[in-house]
Amino acid sequence: MGGFIAALKPKPELFFITNLLAGGGQARKRWKTFVEESQGSEFGIDCHTTEYPGHALELAKQAVEEGAKRIVVFGGDGTLNEVLNGIIKDDRLLDLDIQLVFLGAGSSCDVEKMFPDRLPLFDRVLSKKPYAVDVAKVICNDKSGNPSSRYFLANSSVGVISESIVAFNRQTALMSFLKRLNVDVAALFAGFGNVMSFANFSADITIDRIDHFSRSLKNLTVFKCANFGGGMNYGVPSSYNDGKLHVALITEMGRLKTLSYIPSLYSGSVLKRANAEYYQGYRVTLSGEKLTVAVETDGEIIGTPPCEYSILPKLLNLIL
Repeated sequence: MGGFIAALKPKPELFFITNLLAGGGQARKRWKTFVEESQGSEFGIDCHTTEYPGHALELAKQAVEEGAKRIVVFGGDGTLNEVLNGIIKDDRLLDLDIQLVFLGAGSSCDVEKMFPDRLPLFDRVLSKKPYAVDVAKVICNDKSGNPSSRYFLANSSVGVISESIVAFNRQTALMSFLKRLNVDVAALFAGFGNVMSFANFSADITIDRIDHFSRSLKNLTVFKCANFGGGMNYGVPSSYNDGKLHVALITEMGRLKTLSYIPSLYSGSVLKRANAEYYQGYRVTLSGEKLTVAVETDGEIIGTPPCEYSILPKLLNLIL
């Protein structure tokens, strides 16, 4: 009798948040393959498909309200970032038992690159070995000019990189085609056009409330993951759980010199160049007068400076 009852026990149903437009639409094919492979598996799929920017954040809050303990994110870094921000409030998880499972299906999935021993997508869903991951936080001005908090796992940029992401994220037929063709080609196309139009900006920077300095900047990046933009990286050791923020500055330069730095972004040698500076810390602020440059976190444009970055050590249980 006990075996018969066990046989009738329903499969555990997992709350899936799925972005089929990730990766220039390639996620749709990957999702179909994943569902086919999941037939006859040990779990059921309670699928919620995103329909507009910010929808993943709303779905994550819905999952918490419904008591979900494992939320599976199928999409790119931006989708994961929205879900992350849907389960955290006032620097705490809405439910301490929540685990996020990330099934990377986006253009770059840089978050995954912090984890050398990541599992195949199917195996992640029921894995019982989460990573305790640091979560970075930034407070900046939202579109209405009001202070707003945002959490991220990989990196946040202010400057030519964030403005290039503005161009990269534009939903045009050309950009979608380039992303399907090759994400690096799409990133280069967006970056080249932006380099030719973006100037420098002046800012005051403080690290750990001790080091204060002013710079004319091309870009500032605060990161946990040294990889960004698909194939680019800063070439320095970083970790998902070292409890630190890593800071890369690219100081003032002209358009042609900026273009000459692009190969070093792909080779990981950019921080060895003359116009580069690297720091580590636990709290970073960026401020200045009339700063209208975009702030981006994990591929999502979230607002404008001033910015205050901090670190929340090992806040999240993440499976990948």
